[in-house]
Amino acid sequence: MSQCVIAEAANLDYISGMGGRSLFRGAMMAAAALVLLGAPGCSKLKEAAGLQGGQAFLDSRIPPGLSPQYFPPEGFVWGAYRAGNLPEARYGVASPPVNPRAQVLILADADYPAETYFELARQLLNAGYGVWLLDVPGQGGAGHYLLQGDAVFTRSFHDSQTTAADFIRDIVHPTPDKPLFVLGTGYSAINALSLSTMLKSDAMAGFIAFDPYAGGEIDKGKAWHSEDVPAGYWGGIAQSWQMSNPDLRLRVKSEQWRAQVKKAYAELKGLHLPVMSLKGRTAGVLVIEPKAETTATANAASALCAHLPHCRMEADDGPQALGASVGDFIKAELPATD
Repeated sequence: MSQCVIAEAANLDYISGMGGRSLFRGAMMAAAALVLLGAPGCSKLKEAAGLQGGQAFLDSRIPPGLSPQYFPPEGFVWGAYRAGNLPEARYGVASPPVNPRAQVLILADADYPAETYFELARQLLNAGYGVWLLDVPGQGGAGHYLLQGDAVFTRSFHDSQTTAADFIRDIVHPTPDKPLFVLGTGYSAINALSLSTMLKSDAMAGFIAFDPYAGGEIDKGKAWHSEDVPAGYWGGIAQSWQMSNPDLRLRVKSEQWRAQVKKAYAELKGLHLPVMSLKGRTAGVLVIEPKAETTATANAASALCAHLPHCRMEADDGPQALGASVGDFIKAELPATD
């Protein structure tokens, strides 16, 4: 049997219910299957399915000299997911050594490749939670749109939100017993907050926005150069991964992408009477602002939070403290155990 057939069979088995296997074992099998679909000889299968082009990058190399705390977590697996006719999203998954009480989906910010969040993923795994990473189409290591070029791009802000929502439905499969928390940072925080208004289910336990985009002009950015290290804690980590992986060097933000982020923000801020969930569990929403941010930025984040039900603000010490902040929020939102 060819690798293509094996991969497709494994993927279909996972999506159709995993035959009683554990959630994360099945997820890793599906991810491996999707990687096999990129093997030589699979092109005809892709063409028959209309999947040519827009493929995710699934083979990032660990930069030499990188501290182990920034390595991929043990058992981490990359995979690709396509929502409708959009380019492939890139996702990763890892499971803790214990049966997880909850899962966390980290939506990668367009400023950084998803590898930048490995340290955060490790912290959450050590706390006993399953972790997923997602690069949406047009950014990071995800597939590119037709004629996208060397800049972050999206056809519409709905593409990112649709990809995340469909990925949760088709791949993550959260349940009330193992609910999902969605975390976004920077620009992706807007998607996390938007999803809080869309996904109403007992399987969705909470939504977290760290240092969310607060409106206003978005810097276009510059083409990647080895000497041009971005500011901030995550900037240096991102630079290391981009140094060793040219496929991750998208830094310029297209005019279309910047316009769509502004539209997404305006739509979210325009909410006045959010629809309340009729389900038994009401998902909490947490907006975290680093203490180092300006008062104006904190006020803008607070105003955004005011448009969302069950939303509260919190300050922390930045990316290094995010794992602890997220862990505390999850503990507070999960039902008490006997």
